[in-house]
Amino acid sequence: MPRKPQRRHRKLPRQPATGRGTLRLGVVLLALVLVNLYVFLWRGGTSIPDVMEQAAVASGDSEAAAVAAGSPEPEHDEPEEGDPAEPPAPSDERAADPDESGRWQEGQVEEGDSLNKILIKREGMTPPEADAIIRALGKKMDLRAIKVGQTYRIHFDDAGTVTQFEYEISRISTARVTRDPNGGLSAERTDAETKIEPVEIGGTITSSLYQSVKDTGEDTSLVGFFVDVFAYDLNFYIDTHQGDTFRMIVEKEYLNGQFLRYGHVLAAEYKGDVGTFRAFYWKPPGASEGKYFDEKGQSIEKTFLKTPLKYTRISSGFNPRRMHPILHIKRGHMGVDYAAPTGTPIWAAAGGVITFRGRKGGAGNCVMIKHDNGWSTTYMHMSKFRAGQEVGKRVRQKDVIGYVGMTGLATGPHLHFSVKKGGSFVDPTKIKMSRGESVAKKDRAAFQGHIGGWVTRLASVPVTGAARPSTVAAEKSGGGWWSRARAP
Repeated sequence: MPRKPQRRHRKLPRQPATGRGTLRLGVVLLALVLVNLYVFLWRGGTSIPDVMEQAAVASGDSEAAAVAAGSPEPEHDEPEEGDPAEPPAPSDERAADPDESGRWQEGQVEEGDSLNKILIKREGMTPPEADAIIRALGKKMDLRAIKVGQTYRIHFDDAGTVTQFEYEISRISTARVTRDPNGGLSAERTDAETKIEPVEIGGTITSSLYQSVKDTGEDTSLVGFFVDVFAYDLNFYIDTHQGDTFRMIVEKEYLNGQFLRYGHVLAAEYKGDVGTFRAFYWKPPGASEGKYFDEKGQSIEKTFLKTPLKYTRISSGFNPRRMHPILHIKRGHMGVDYAAPTGTPIWAAAGGVITFRGRKGGAGNCVMIKHDNGWSTTYMHMSKFRAGQEVGKRVRQKDVIGYVGMTGLATGPHLHFSVKKGGSFVDPTKIKMSRGESVAKKDRAAFQGHIGGWVTRLASVPVTGAARPSTVAAEKSGGGWWSRARAP
């Protein structure tokens, strides 16, 4: 008989002794606990009481050091009657100051805002409360001169009462209304201290006066000074050429070392083919404001401005036989068209009385002014009129009377400016003008003493690239590159 195969028994793996592993882990943990107890409770220098004592001693707190060392807390004697008890120092000085409790509310002036609207509608004050603040503020600032972007701050105490109102007039001026403990309001105005220094600027015309001033690294707002002051003598469209030079000494105002703004131009010169023109700022004794005079004491101001606005170019000159660009018929152009962006301010060319102000057919929005000695001027195509003026109102020379537009028969924004003498049209660019009032004889010595240093200093202001191209004279005979294509 075949033998039966013997059944083999497989050896099972030996199971780990879990009890033995748990015991080992317990021993390790116990050892760690004992080490930590030794380090933090019993070992000198590292125990918690020792560490607290060292920290307290380092900070100068002897009482805390005593407590940390296990000493009894020192007793504090009660203050006797009549002895001031020193209160504990507050952790937050701002919160402890009664003037700084409550909250601040900040905002800024937006389009169409008035102080009344801001205080009542936006900040929720009552009309009497707002009126009291506005009346107090009006003693320190012109309330009509608020501008979009100016900022303000209001402080409310914990009861919601306004205790302070601050209004930032400019970067250097702030008006402030404060409520005293009795509920009364007082106002003050603070002006930051600034530093004014006269600086020299000079340059040579290369492509335009605008670009040349920009090339000096100065703000191009200085171009406006030349146009404003020399507008009586220079037409900066046809009288300026490549190679002309300019010099000026202007006040620069600084706030905390940062340039803030320009002050008065103390002395200026423009030199070119049309001549040399200088202007010096001087305030006559007793006068409320200064004016500009040449070195002889003659007024820079004249009876008529050579140009009544800061324009881009002359789009059409005086021409009695011109073909009208819209009607396509020969119709005399009895004035000069000055192209400029819509909204450019238009000045009164001379002092006088407004005789017409309104819509006038193809002239669009139009203003007419009657001047002395039989002169009159007309300004056409305005986008809008200057507010606050009306027929019969007298305006001064260089007062803004309106703004450039293209109302009426116009192909683009421009000012049509015409002049009449004794009822007849004359070319505005050929008017011979008389000067304004010069320095009084009694003030001549004071004037000469005032400008003496400026005359010398102005002459020494360097200009760059002053060599005049030989082609300029030839170009001028044909109208000149400037008169054909360049703006001031």
